[in-house]
Amino acid sequence: MNLVILGLGEVGFHLAKVLSYDGHNVTVVDADSIRVKRVGEALDVQTLCGDCSEPGTLDEAETALADLVLAVTNNDRVNLLAGFLAKRMGAQQAIVRVKDIAPYQNYRTFMRKNLLFDGLLSLEDLAAEEIAKIVRRNQAVSVENFLEGKVTLRVVPVKEDSPLNGAVLRDIKWPQNLNVVAVRQDGKPLIPDGNFEFKVNDEVYLLGKPKVVEDFEGWVGARKGRTRNVIVFGDSSVAFHTARSLSRQGVKVRMFIESRDSLEEHANQIDPDMKILHVGGADAEAFREEHVGKADAFVGASEIDEKNLLACLVARELGCQRTIALVSSPTYAEIYKVVGIDRAVSPRLLCSEAIVQRVQAGRLQYLATFDEGAAKVCAAKVGVGSAIAGKMLMDSKFPKGCVVGAIQRVEDGQEQVIIPRGNDVLKEKDNLIFFLLPTVEQKVFKLLEEKKKD
Repeated sequence: MNLVILGLGEVGFHLAKVLSYDGHNVTVVDADSIRVKRVGEALDVQTLCGDCSEPGTLDEAETALADLVLAVTNNDRVNLLAGFLAKRMGAQQAIVRVKDIAPYQNYRTFMRKNLLFDGLLSLEDLAAEEIAKIVRRNQAVSVENFLEGKVTLRVVPVKEDSPLNGAVLRDIKWPQNLNVVAVRQDGKPLIPDGNFEFKVNDEVYLLGKPKVVEDFEGWVGARKGRTRNVIVFGDSSVAFHTARSLSRQGVKVRMFIESRDSLEEHANQIDPDMKILHVGGADAEAFREEHVGKADAFVGASEIDEKNLLACLVARELGCQRTIALVSSPTYAEIYKVVGIDRAVSPRLLCSEAIVQRVQAGRLQYLATFDEGAAKVCAAKVGVGSAIAGKMLMDSKFPKGCVVGAIQRVEDGQEQVIIPRGNDVLKEKDNLIFFLLPTVEQKVFKLLEEKKKD
């Protein structure tokens, strides 16, 4: 692919390195001549020094010929403008990075339609979602969230006393807005049909609306021993995003913040069930008084790496078994592990990895993998004039190793997320989330492929 990367910060450099090593034709652009020179000497890429928001610079970078433009500077407005100009000039796709998606949350469809970008990635949203996923994950339950948290996938075990044990799939009264997309049985993932019988130690992949999946987990008895008491330390947007996400998933959250001003700044991210305490940094005495050592997990998510490290170390010393720290500098991640922090989360690395996955996936966007790639969750759009456009899902002839778990649809400027049944009709430009086995990837793509006009 012909790729143009706008911005050579940590995200841009990582993208240039990985994508150039993969054999793509990469052009990098940055206003900092020192950064441009350093990257040009280190990597096999074409370089250009210039303002990423100026049409002349984008023209010189040949964005008109690009398969994909990645606007990943440290300035949101530059990225949005650069992505728009690149698309107008003829770029096939543009992905735009923003620091915080909150200011655009209610206007995403409007912005996508008018600014023409194909993807909007938020560092803070990615970090908050990753931290929440780590907190919720344990040996029994895996968690993945898609479509900005509107759809969740959980892997729950079938135990001896589970109502699923010995039941046949077609005989179970499945709730609306939930689908069983796969089962891992005898060590292998498979796509079950109506005659499938569940047995002890099966792992069931449930995909649906978060609240419905949560309730169903309770019915099958999979919620025992899950993380229920979490402390989030920090005044950053990531801290508030993480706390809200966990609170909405039924986790009891306490926030430790230093500044009262941050409450007003992040008021729209505070759930009424959250307890917020004012703590002056990593105060061991205050942590002890608040019984930090008894929390299921402690998250250090301030904007200062050193504060997160110290707070996590104090929490661990007091007896907390799981500590997760936000790191602004990806180079710190390994250091955190050495000193005893369980997980370090770098927003910049998450962003670059999300983009790399999208580029490497090509026609199907990989969202998650299981069993070392033996099964995948992917996303793809129903192409204009494709073989399945206008057909009911039951008549679409998806291969046996694939199941459609969710449909994201935009009509009249309104977005809706559908957990489909067999009689739901697929429409052109629907974004599908599906679970599949690698052996059927090409067949799935052929069904979705846009029909070229003669």
